[in-house]
Amino acid sequence: MRFGKKASQTPSLAEFTVRVSDCCLRHSLKIRETVRGGNPPRQKTAMKKFNVYEKTLIGIIFVIFAIYAVTLIFPFVWCFYNSFKTNNEFFGDVWAMPKVWLFGNWSEALRLSVNGINIIGMFGNSILIVVVNTTISILMSSMTAYIIAKYPFKGSGAFYSLALVLMMIPSVGSMAATYKLYNNIGLYDTYFGIFIGAFGGFGSSFVLLFGFFKNLDWSYAEAAFIDGANDYSVFFKIMLPMAMPGLTAVGILSAIGVWNDYFTIYMFAPSKVTIAVGLQGLVNRMQYQANYPLLFAVMIMSIIPVIAVFATFQKTIMENTTIGGVKG
Repeated sequence: MRFGKKASQTPSLAEFTVRVSDCCLRHSLKIRETVRGGNPPRQKTAMKKFNVYEKTLIGIIFVIFAIYAVTLIFPFVWCFYNSFKTNNEFFGDVWAMPKVWLFGNWSEALRLSVNGINIIGMFGNSILIVVVNTTISILMSSMTAYIIAKYPFKGSGAFYSLALVLMMIPSVGSMAATYKLYNNIGLYDTYFGIFIGAFGGFGSSFVLLFGFFKNLDWSYAEAAFIDGANDYSVFFKIMLPMAMPGLTAVGILSAIGVWNDYFTIYMFAPSKVTIAVGLQGLVNRMQYQANYPLLFAVMIMSIIPVIAVFATFQKTIMENTTIGGVKG
């Protein structure tokens, strides 16, 4: 061996075995730490910081939505307890709770009328129009969505795009032409003139139902065709019942929209006063009388059915409209 060069020391078999065992042991401990704690020490620190940021962000979002919810709910609560005040008590302090809860405004509201129709008659007109229009709209939209979703043909995608485009066009722009047409063909101020507008088959109901039908399992329909069923039987007896959750959700949303519709009735059937048209008429009349507690009573009456329906079917609406809108 020469001087000036360090002799190479080859580890013995025992030393090599110890080193390998030590390396394996360290690796095993690191794996255990990852499984138990999820991360090595440095990553743990980073995860703690991330969790703090995440919790802070969630807290901020929660506060924002809580404030937003209060701004939506408070006006209704304010109108509700003010509807039990007298007019003098209301103008004395608009924020205070009523000293005595009086139901006189509610009983008087039932006797109010617009164009000779009282509140009960307005509710009757609204319910009739909601039931008929919603039924027609859901039936036509479901058939249109089913055909385009399950029987693709050349240009079927253009129909879906057309429905989206039509949703962006304000309906106010065509009201003058529709008004003239209704006058000429005798549909003005008739129930049929109101109902005929629901036969379109396009719109938001079609867009949502298209997503439902597109994601329905087609194997049941194929089995029915093999057994000799025709297209009508497959649609009404198989596909329509399978899409019932979506039909329920879309039907509720459509019914709420018809219930709140003002311009259609006001423009094309002014004598068929619904609760939306009647409420606006009472607002125009009472702005000179300044009897706001009475007006609040009418307003609360008009929104109670909508709140009741949405509260009852909230889960159905949220789940099924999300499925139809996202997956479609």
